[in-house]
Amino acid sequence: MNRNTLLVTTLSIIGMMVFLVAAYMFTSGSGPAETEYQELKSVRKSDHTKWSKNNKILFIEYSDFQCPACGVYYNLIKNISDDADSKKILQNVTLVYRHFPLDSAHKNARSAAHAAEAAGLQGKFFEFHDLLFEKQPEWSETDKPEEIFTGYAKSLKLDLEKFKTDMNSKTVKDIVQADLVSGRDFDVQGTPTFFLNGKKIDNPPSIEELKKVLLEGIK
Repeated sequence: MNRNTLLVTTLSIIGMMVFLVAAYMFTSGSGPAETEYQELKSVRKSDHTKWSKNNKILFIEYSDFQCPACGVYYNLIKNISDDADSKKILQNVTLVYRHFPLDSAHKNARSAAHAAEAAGLQGKFFEFHDLLFEKQPEWSETDKPEEIFTGYAKSLKLDLEKFKTDMNSKTVKDIVQADLVSGRDFDVQGTPTFFLNGKKIDNPPSIEELKKVLLEGIK
């Protein structure tokens, strides 16, 4: 190889290295684009909501009543209550609960979702939702969860015959299944999974971080 050929080859190699480094620096900082789901910017007829009635800023939770982590976030979310930041959130953000029972890991999760929906048909969805999370250890591993759920329904003064019929109805089962299918459509892989303004968010590690994320969503 003569001197000129060696020089050209060396310059070509250096040029290629510069190009690759520049390309890496350009792409590595950009990261993947956030997916924004337009379907998660509106409330469905079957959804259960609380906080703001405006339905403009949606904080959607896909959850499993038997999931321990969901129980932790239940306690986190219920602490949004009295301080100034909490009041701003409650006035502007709509919390939406959707079912995502992990059947392979939680044997009673789907039955719990059916029971909550049955209570919802009597206007007591979130009251039943709260009982399920607060008493999670009581029913999670039982072989007869429906008996315990009927006891919760009695404590809420529900029509027990209607509750038991609705709990096993096609209407209720279809609602839970539709939530599960929609979660899969939006790449929900575990629970809890949260979306704010149509975008999936990381699970906040504390009440302070949760409030911060929700307040940023209001801006």
